[in-house]
Amino acid sequence: PHTPVYASPSPWLRVASAQMFYIVKNRDVQHFDKVVNFLETTHRLLPRLVAPLRHMKLMFGLKTMVRIQPSCFSWCC
Repeated sequence: PHTPVYASPSPWLRVASAQMFYIVKNRDVQHFDKVVNFLETTHRLLPRLVAPLRHMKLMFGLKTMVRIQPSCFSWCC
């Protein structure tokens, strides 16, 4: 029988996912482009790993944070 892709993720996928989670958790906006690239690549290679609507919301949120975050701190410099 065919095993679903999401049943046993490879070790590199777990490590990369943990790195991306760390970047997002710490709101390290300067590295959000890495997260966006990771999500785009993962979605292209493993399209059923994340539902399309969830993927779209994640991408929108990340891209919004990248655009908003720098301007939020412009008043303090």
